[in-house]
Amino acid sequence: MEIIGTNFSEKEQKNKKMMRWIIIMIIILLLISIALGIVIFYLKEQAFKFTIDGQNISSSQIASDLFVFEGEEVYVSIRDIAPLLGYRVYNGGYKQYTEKSNQCYVENDNEVCTFENNSTKIYKNEPETVDYEYFDLSLPVKTMNNKLYTTMEGISLGCNVTMSFDKEKNRMTIYTLPYLVEYYTTNMTQPVALIDFQNQKALRYGLVVVQNVLEDSSSSNIRYGIYSTEGQEIVGTKYSAIEFVEGNQEFIVTTAEGKVGILTADGDTKVNPQYDSLKQIDKNLNLYLAEVNERYGVIERNGKILIYPEYSQIGIDATDFPSNDIKNQYILYDNAIPVQRDGKWGLYDVRGNMILPIEYAGFGCIANSSSVQTLNNLLLIPEIKAIVVSRTYTVGDNHTETYFGLVNYLGKELIMPALTTIYSVTENNRDTYSMIYNGNTMDVIEYIHAHNLQVLNEEENNTMSNNTQTNTEENNTISNTVTNSIMNTEV
Repeated sequence: MEIIGTNFSEKEQKNKKMMRWIIIMIIILLLISIALGIVIFYLKEQAFKFTIDGQNISSSQIASDLFVFEGEEVYVSIRDIAPLLGYRVYNGGYKQYTEKSNQCYVENDNEVCTFENNSTKIYKNEPETVDYEYFDLSLPVKTMNNKLYTTMEGISLGCNVTMSFDKEKNRMTIYTLPYLVEYYTTNMTQPVALIDFQNQKALRYGLVVVQNVLEDSSSSNIRYGIYSTEGQEIVGTKYSAIEFVEGNQEFIVTTAEGKVGILTADGDTKVNPQYDSLKQIDKNLNLYLAEVNERYGVIERNGKILIYPEYSQIGIDATDFPSNDIKNQYILYDNAIPVQRDGKWGLYDVRGNMILPIEYAGFGCIANSSSVQTLNNLLLIPEIKAIVVSRTYTVGDNHTETYFGLVNYLGKELIMPALTTIYSVTENNRDTYSMIYNGNTMDVIEYIHAHNLQVLNEEENNTMSNNTQTNTEENNTISNTVTNSIMNTEV
């Protein structure tokens, strides 16, 4: 009995010891599991997360080099991000039909945005137009991995999104404009006016255009105002129309009487409503095209009149000169403003000084077709900051002929209107410029440099008086020949 009791006691002790080890192992395994859970949770939290409109985007849905992190800056591949945001993307410049790898543009049904390597400027325009609005970026577009990249700032502007990166949580968050429109349409207590795309863009800046009645009410009863996206009233609902101007984050407003003015995002009046229409033509210079009684002028943002509204047209039709890739049809070379009155053209500068008399037939030359090569219509020669001008003369019995010349961006005449034609040819993504005088074809830039006709310095720009410029002796040679060959009677 004693032996049996002893064996039983020893066995019980062994069982207890084993149980203790099992409990210890369970505790250890539990601690390991908790530690692993913490590590997995930490790693999961530290893993890069990317959401668009609240939806998680998995790594399998994006390019591995979509984002490039350089210090505190995040660069984004334009080609890879655009489709995720509802945009199409193409190489080259808009309406240029080239495959230049140093340029690209993104496009949806409402807007186009053009990017260029090493440039801090991006250009936005409505599809099928060349009426551009430009924006300055803090950092230039870069080429990496054989693709164009821009910063989060560039993508936010170019694709009309809000974009943020939480470095601590390693989270990239994007909200698209359609999402913002739906959100504020649902959550604003005041009825919103977000059908117009320009006004939708105000949401990105914390502003929303509202109205006093619902959309299905009579349009004659609708009045518009401006609220913050937090619901605070900035401008009461008293205007018959409001249009957001993204460049300066201002609003063009129309009164019930049909007069147009400008309000700031704070609701302050910058230009009293006294015009028939207003259109921003330069963001940095704060210039607006103003219309009164079907006549046009230019005013500054503070209401100061720069060019009195007495012209039948201001600016040129950029669609006639696609090869020039004109970004601002109202201001050429950031200085020269074309104006037309009574069928004649001249130039003002951006300070309101007339720099070319209103006595020219027009600007630009429409090239004749050639069986040998494609000749481009020509308005600008950027290498020498020149503008093509024309004059029309009466020859013989009421027969007229048009001749072409060049002035520079300061209004100084480089070659008087004596050329039969002037055009450019594009080969291998390079433009060459030619002019025909007296049956002879000459290279324009070589001629300009050979005869020292180029005057481009800013010192002259500050001292130039109204344009009664004289030509050099060589330029007068062309002038005299034309005078002898035609009656020299201007139409």
